[in-house]
Amino acid sequence: MIITYHAGQRFLERVIHKIDFTKYEVHRTVEYLQRVFKDVVPSSKVAYLPLPGFESNFHAVYKDNTILTIVPKKDKKC
Repeated sequence: MIITYHAGQRFLERVIHKIDFTKYEVHRTVEYLQRVFKDVVPSSKVAYLPLPGFESNFHAVYKDNTILTIVPKKDKKC
């Protein structure tokens, strides 16, 4: 599965709460996310995948074998 640079940035900003980071840190984050999602098999072409290990507060936006970004989970009101 491919992880975009943008997804690495959003992971650092939204999940880790880091504002300033280097390109090296983003690349290391992309490598980490590749390990996290290596065994994930999505069931559709476009999906929101829960981010494992982070209390399910975030989703990875997946499209065509690529994780595009990381977004916070929205609470569903009934």
